[in-house]
Formats: sequence, C-alpha cells, structure tokens
Amino acid sequence: GTVIISAAGHCDDIYSIVEPVLKKDGGALYYLNLSQDSYQLGGSSFAQTRNRVGEKAPTIQDASLFAKAFDAVQAAIKSDLILAGHDISAGGLLTCLLELCFADVGLGAVVDLTALGEKDSVKLLFAENSGLIMQAKDERLESFMAERGISLTKIGAVTAEGALKLQNAGEDYTFDVASLRDVWYE
Repeated sequence: GTVIISAAGHCDDIYSIVEPVLKKDGGALYYLNLSQDSYQLGGSSFAQTRNRVGEKAPTIQDASLFAKAFDAVQAAIKSDLILAGHDISAGGLLTCLLELCFADVGLGAVVDLTALGEKDSVKLLFAENSGLIMQAKDERLESFMAERGISLTKIGAVTAEGALKLQNAGEDYTFDVASLRDVWYE
C-alpha cells in the first residue's frame, strides 16, 4: 500500500522561489538541521537498498523550533538571501548535494561535514533527517538567521569542477557528478 499526502499553501509571490540548482557565482553552502535528532537510517532509502527497514527513524525533536526555522527560511527567501536550496529528508545528505549539482554541467562542490559531529559517514550521508542545504547569496544569511535564533552550519562552497568532494572526520570522498547524473536519470 502507498499513502499519498497532498497539501496546499498560500504563496505571496510565485516569482520569489528557490530552485534546487547551485549557482557557480553564488555564496557558501549551509546546513540547517530541522530535526535536531541523531542521524538514523530507519526507513531510509539506504536501508531499503539493503533489504532492511531499520529500527529507528529520525523525527522532529522540537516542533516549535521547526516552525521558527521554517518562518526564518521564508523570510530569507523574501529578502533574496538564498540562491538555491534542497531538502535532505528524501534520500539523505549525499542525494541532496548531488541533486543540487545535477542541473548544470561543470558544477560541483567542496564540502566538509565534520562540524556536524557525526563520525559515521554512512549515517551522515544517508540518514533522511529533516533538514535543508542552502546556498547563500552572500555572507548576510548567517547573521540574518542568527538574529532569528536559527543556527546554520557553513559546510562548503560551489565549484566549476564537476565533482562533489566530501570530507567528514578525516575521511575523503569524491563523486563524479556527470556519471552519477546518468545513473540518477536511469
């Protein structure tokens, strides 16, 4: 069985949008942790590829913080401070970062996830915790969010190299965007 949930919401300005496409001439990449939960693989696409369901799925630990963060992101979009963004909860952090690179040729990123505090790179890259990756227009996004009580973690920058280079807790990974784009399209 499949459950389909639909929702509708008011939109003030249909032209004020953020697309899931990194901009080569944009600012830094930021991680916004909306779940405030530990990284869990239960229910994830990764667990399913291993014929498992998992025992614990991530959840939202603080609903009021989630709502406050949502409002702050909407205000940042209206203030033209966010160039690109993508959710993490559908496929995990690795999928999110790759999808941000897929829409353009010769686009990649250099990302250091060590500050997120999870040493298990499999959990970090594939857990589907609620969160966002955002590309800032410039450095104003950090202070804008801090003024609203929302913590962001700067994780990297966009490159014109065509590779996603990840670092976490002393481990280094490089993913070729073009070849993974082909696999993703299939």
